[in-house]
Amino acid sequence: MSTTIAGLNTAATTSPNVSRTQDVNSQVGAVNTATVTAISTAASYQVNLRTSHTESASQTYTQSGAASTTTSAAPSQWWENKSDDHFSYLLEQNAIATTTTAGRFNGLASGLIERLHTTGADVRQAFIATSVDVGADSKTVDQAGQVSLNDLRDRPDQSLGLTVKLASGRSVTLSIKSNASGLSVEASSDAELSEADSKALEKLATGLEAAAQSYFTDQKINLDALSGFDTSVVSSLKLNINAGDRQLDFSIDQSHHQLKLTSASGVVDIDVSHDNPGLKGNAAQRNKAIQQFLTQIDSAAKRGNADEGLVSMYKDAFSAMQKINTSDGVTGPASLVPAKAPAFWDGSAGSLLTGLADFDAKIKGVTTSPNPVRLQESDYFNFQTSQKTTQEGNQANGKISQNLESSLSAAFHLELKSDRKPVLGESKNSQNYRYVKVDDHESSKLTIGFEKNQLNSARLEKSHDRNLSISRYELGKLVDTKNSPDKQSTVIDFAVGSGLNNTASEQALQRQRIIAALSGKIFSDS
Repeated sequence: MSTTIAGLNTAATTSPNVSRTQDVNSQVGAVNTATVTAISTAASYQVNLRTSHTESASQTYTQSGAASTTTSAAPSQWWENKSDDHFSYLLEQNAIATTTTAGRFNGLASGLIERLHTTGADVRQAFIATSVDVGADSKTVDQAGQVSLNDLRDRPDQSLGLTVKLASGRSVTLSIKSNASGLSVEASSDAELSEADSKALEKLATGLEAAAQSYFTDQKINLDALSGFDTSVVSSLKLNINAGDRQLDFSIDQSHHQLKLTSASGVVDIDVSHDNPGLKGNAAQRNKAIQQFLTQIDSAAKRGNADEGLVSMYKDAFSAMQKINTSDGVTGPASLVPAKAPAFWDGSAGSLLTGLADFDAKIKGVTTSPNPVRLQESDYFNFQTSQKTTQEGNQANGKISQNLESSLSAAFHLELKSDRKPVLGESKNSQNYRYVKVDDHESSKLTIGFEKNQLNSARLEKSHDRNLSISRYELGKLVDTKNSPDKQSTVIDFAVGSGLNNTASEQALQRQRIIAALSGKIFSDS
């Protein structure tokens, strides 16, 4: 997009302005739809459709297609900063000729980066369709435009904000806001951008638009588009996308990633640390481990009667966050962190751990009180799972510990003889239901010892403490309450000593025994 806009600006210096006739106005939608394709394939053939006059009146037609003799007044168009540049034209077209949120944001991030680079100055622009009719005096239009702009910037229907820290020390911020009245954009840099800065930011802007398009259009999380930035130029970024009752907050740097998703059904919050890349598994191991954790949330969701949409969002987010910059052989932020694997570490030893980056992942559903007779009986779903890996000693002697924890706290109402939600009212006849409470905790800890580059001990401790409580109510009276506790713990210990005097074959056998017994066993039993 940035190359496209630069091409357009060049064309603008040699191409005449074409005034907007009634035929051009009737094809505005087509112009907007084809903007990206036409510009990228034939930028040199573009002509500047903008004129210095930005106010236009819409024409109405009869059923036979003839122009109507009476027209309804169109709102006046107002610019924060009058300009005939092609970025302003793109802003106007996105505001007046697109019907989707994704379409309104299309190309604006790339355009802002291009403007920052070519002008060397901060960008601040807005297009507003004011509440006053065409023909109103300029003072009235300005006043209405400023009021609408203030409302847009304070209370946008949708917004996108990005802050980027560059390796050079520079900081760049972008802001795009939208509502029914128009579009507002801002971009700033605390220093002039170099050519390398601009190229890295242009690539990042393209990824940003792909992520925003996915989020606005399909409510999907496309973080891969954002994560492949040039880490020699871009140190970190923070992104916020707001779409009504949905919000995405994402940040990434060379060793830490965070994602928070907020919706009407709850909040998903995932924090991933890449401080120990040397202990990660390969792509196959990571994918298998991701599926293990997705199965775990499915089990918790079923036991806790979670909202399906919220769980689906959690699963998408968890998968995306674990796959950022982890493709084998691909450079990325994680590749810049020195590996901390001990000297003896290889694929077979790595199979003892999950192969994933450490994380803390939470899902919190909204809390409701569906029973007007017993408001204290809340429905809720809270699930949290985490992994923490530590390493002591050096590459030849020491130990590695990996600890997995998960907890589930949930409560919900069900009909007496089905798994449907009951319709609860204030009458006794509606007060026939089961109230279910779930309180679970699980942990799994593996400790691996090594000495003189030899795997010489391993200990796996696993436990779970679960409780299911079901209270039955008939005609508003508590009939019975049943508690079903389930508490278990197991320990597998291969504390066989240092084995320093063992022969090479004895050491190899000991290693094989440990790996065969404990490979993949760290995962909690669902």
